[in-house]
Amino acid sequence: MARRYSLKRRLLIRMGAIFIIALLLLGVGIWRYAERAADYSFDRLLTGASLSILERVFVTNEGIEVDMPYSTMSMLSLAPEDRAFYQVLGPDGFPLTGYPDLPLPEHWKPGNEPVFFNARYSGENVRFLLQSKLLTEQGIHGWVTVQIGQTRIARTALTWEVFLNALGLLLLIMSLGLLFVWFGIGRALRPLGLISQDLRNRAPAQLSPLEVPAPKEIAPLVNSLNTFMRRLQGNLNLMQNFIADAAHQIRTPLSTLQVQLDMAEHEQDNAALKRRLSKARELSKRLIRLTNQLLAHALVIHRGDTQTLARVNLNELGRQVLTEAVRDHAHTAVDFGYDTNVQSAWIQGDTISLKEALRNLLDNAVKYGPADNQITLAVHAQNGQLQISVEDRGPGIPTAQHQQVQQRFERLAEDRAGSGLGLAIVRAVADAHQADMTLSNGESGGLKVTLSFPAAEQE
Repeated sequence: MARRYSLKRRLLIRMGAIFIIALLLLGVGIWRYAERAADYSFDRLLTGASLSILERVFVTNEGIEVDMPYSTMSMLSLAPEDRAFYQVLGPDGFPLTGYPDLPLPEHWKPGNEPVFFNARYSGENVRFLLQSKLLTEQGIHGWVTVQIGQTRIARTALTWEVFLNALGLLLLIMSLGLLFVWFGIGRALRPLGLISQDLRNRAPAQLSPLEVPAPKEIAPLVNSLNTFMRRLQGNLNLMQNFIADAAHQIRTPLSTLQVQLDMAEHEQDNAALKRRLSKARELSKRLIRLTNQLLAHALVIHRGDTQTLARVNLNELGRQVLTEAVRDHAHTAVDFGYDTNVQSAWIQGDTISLKEALRNLLDNAVKYGPADNQITLAVHAQNGQLQISVEDRGPGIPTAQHQQVQQRFERLAEDRAGSGLGLAIVRAVADAHQADMTLSNGESGGLKVTLSFPAAEQE
């Protein structure tokens, strides 16, 4: 027994997995955005502080002097938990004031553009800015650079604050999304529950179509169930009618047989007794044939429903059935013939049902034909189809009665020991194979029954 699983839970787990992957990717993006936002905010403080120092760089007779402005310390004190470092480099690259051992980036050259970089200093991560100014005074020409740095404590705190706030909002949105998915899946699967409830509340014989409104995605399932119930109802009706007809057909000869045996039991005249027994014997043979035909009819109906089709060679099948007929009627004057104009005669079919159909056609030809009947079984290819036919030299059947004789228990000659099921069996086999069945008058005036099948594809 296959293990059951919850479609709703499976969909929710998969959606949750997708949301988690999206959350991880978005988390990386949010963290990088938070870092850039924090650097942008605090870099502006470093820029303002460096510019204020550069403004207080003067050239005097003694050289270059730096008057550290008080506003610089005020700017950097906006992040009280951080420490600040600075130095001023003269045109010759030597420090004029500040921390002389601050790290510089490799291959750096002073210029008009500010340069930001991160480095380790004094055991901490520090964000540095290099801001230069070109001096063109008499006797002094070159770049004066202000390097100012700040530890990253406040930046990191701001980064985490932005990241956690954004992540919390994202988690809230995804939780709401999963909640909507949960309710959406429940509503989407609600038609399946209605279908289940409808089927559960039905009576055993209620096979009417489902009337549950279903969305387009579930409509194929509803259509398949309705088709299945329609076929089941059809088979049930067919079986009920068949049982009723069979009971009626069997009851009559059984009653007649019982009457003949009862009368034979009290018959005193030997000649009359022989006639009674002879009639009883004929009734018994007719009853046996009827029973066999009923079983054959039930067999082909059942196999037609199960659709057990395979590749069948009509030439091989026809010769095999014809050989059996020749053997069974070897003691009679009936002459059997075989004709074909095709080497490869493959169709998709059920061998057992096809054999039953051909046997009935040959038996009918023998039974209703003259004692010196000429029966021909032929396999021909025509108009892209493969035809197998049985033709005899009997009296034939009037064209107006061709449809009538294909119905169950229809007999044109009541004095013959037929069951009225032979052509009905052939019709059932033709319908199961989606083949055309035609009755016509042969060249000799006898009946010709032709079954036309679509040819199977070449292997």
